[in-house]
Amino acid sequence: MKILIIDDEKNICTTIQSILTDEGYEAKYSLNFNDGMKKLRSELFDVIFLDIWLPDHDGTEGLHEIKKYFPETEVIMISGHGNIENAVETIKYGAYDYLEKPLSLDRIILIIKHLEDKLKLKSDLREYKFNLLKKYELIGTSEPVKQLKSKIEKIAPTNAWVLITGENGTGKEHVARLIHLLSKKSNNKFVEINCSAIPSELMESEMFGYEKGAFTGAANRKIGKLENGNKGTIFLDEIGDMDISLQAKLLRVLETGEFTRVGGNEVIRSDFRIISATNKDLEKEIEHNNFREDLYYRINVIPIYVPPLRKRKDDIPLLTNYFVKESCQTNGLHIKKINKDLMEIFMEYTWPGNVRQLKNIIERMVVLTENDILTAKDAPEFIMQNFASNNKKDVEKEMETIIYRNDNLKKAKERFEKYYILKTLQNKKWNVSQSAKYLGIERTYLHKKIKDYSLDQFRN
Repeated sequence: MKILIIDDEKNICTTIQSILTDEGYEAKYSLNFNDGMKKLRSELFDVIFLDIWLPDHDGTEGLHEIKKYFPETEVIMISGHGNIENAVETIKYGAYDYLEKPLSLDRIILIIKHLEDKLKLKSDLREYKFNLLKKYELIGTSEPVKQLKSKIEKIAPTNAWVLITGENGTGKEHVARLIHLLSKKSNNKFVEINCSAIPSELMESEMFGYEKGAFTGAANRKIGKLENGNKGTIFLDEIGDMDISLQAKLLRVLETGEFTRVGGNEVIRSDFRIISATNKDLEKEIEHNNFREDLYYRINVIPIYVPPLRKRKDDIPLLTNYFVKESCQTNGLHIKKINKDLMEIFMEYTWPGNVRQLKNIIERMVVLTENDILTAKDAPEFIMQNFASNNKKDVEKEMETIIYRNDNLKKAKERFEKYYILKTLQNKKWNVSQSAKYLGIERTYLHKKIKDYSLDQFRN
C-alpha cells in the first residue's frame, strides 16, 4: 500500500513516514499541496494524509480536488486547529477520517490497518465482478451477436425496463445477468423469479412475501422477492407463463412501487429495475387473452431479441472451443481439442436446443471420451444421422437434376464429379490439401479438375 503525506511541517511528515515504513508500507511526503498533486499525477497512491491548513492551498478545497480526479484514493485530514464543523464538513465531502494534532501514532497505525482491510475487500469485490463479467460475456463475432452486444452496452447503464425474447436455450437469463452486471445496480441483488417453475397458488406469496399466520403453515414472516430486490434488479423469467390473475397484481406494483405482504396491512415500497424474459409471442398471447396488454406495454420498454444458434452459425467454432475448455476445467480433465471434421458436422446441424444444447452435448462428449481429440465418433448418434441424411438429400437432389437433363453416361458422370468436388471444396473451406485427402486424389490432380470445371468462380 502506497501512502502520501501532505503537510507543511517537515517533522510531522517524517514522523508519519517513519512509523509507516516500520510497518512495511511505502510512504512519501510533500510540504505543499502543489507538490503533492504533482506526485499524485505521476504515481498511484492508495491513501493520503492531508493537512487542512497549507501555505498554498486550503485543505478542504484540496480534498474536493483530490476526490474529483482520484475518487478511489482514501484521504485522512489532519489539523492543529480542528473543530467539529471542519471534521463534519470534510467527512461529508469524502474524507475517510479526521485527526487532530498532536497526532496519536497508535491511531494512525490503526486507521491504516482498517484501510488496508477495506482496500483488500474492494479489490476482492472488483476481482469477483470481473470474474462474473467474464462468466457472462457473450461469445461470438457474428453480426447478430455484435448487434446484441452493442444494444446491451447502450441500455445497461440506464434504469430502463427490458423485455428479452428468444427461443429456449438461446441464453436469455445470460443476457439479463450481463445487463445487471453492467448497470448502476450491479452492487445490489439480482433476484430471479421463475414464473413457469413456481405453482400459481404459491407465486403471490413468493413475490410479495407473507405475514406470520397468513395461512396454514405460515409460522414466521417471509420477505418476498420483490422486497428482497430493493435497489437491485428483478428478473421475471418466462413471464409469458404467469397466471392472468397475478398479472393484474404485478401491474399494480409496477405502476405504484407499493405492495403488501399476504395477510398483512403494511404498505411496502421497493425500488427495482425489471428485466423480463419469455420464449412466447406475447402479442399472440394477448390475442388469446392469456396475457394482459397493459402489462405488456409496461414491461416492454426496451425489447431485446436473442437470436437462435442457427442464425449465428459463424459463432459455433468459438462457442465449441469455449465449452470444451470449460467442461475440461469443470470436470478436472486435461484440455481436449475438437477435430475439423466434427466441427463441420456441428456447423451443419440446426441446433433446435440452441446454445444450451451445444453446451450439454460437448460436456457429455468431453466426459465420456478417453481420447485427447474429439472426433465424429464421439458425437451423439442423432447428430450423425442428421448429417448423413442432409448429405444424402443433397446428393439425391443433384442426381435427379442430372437424370432429368437426359445426358449420356459420360456427361452425367462429369456433372456429378463437378458437383461432388465443388461440394467437398466448400465443406473444407477451399482448403485444397484437405479436399484432395478427403477425395482420395493428388493435389495436382484436384487443381487440374478445379481448372477444367472452372470452379474458382464459386469461391467466396
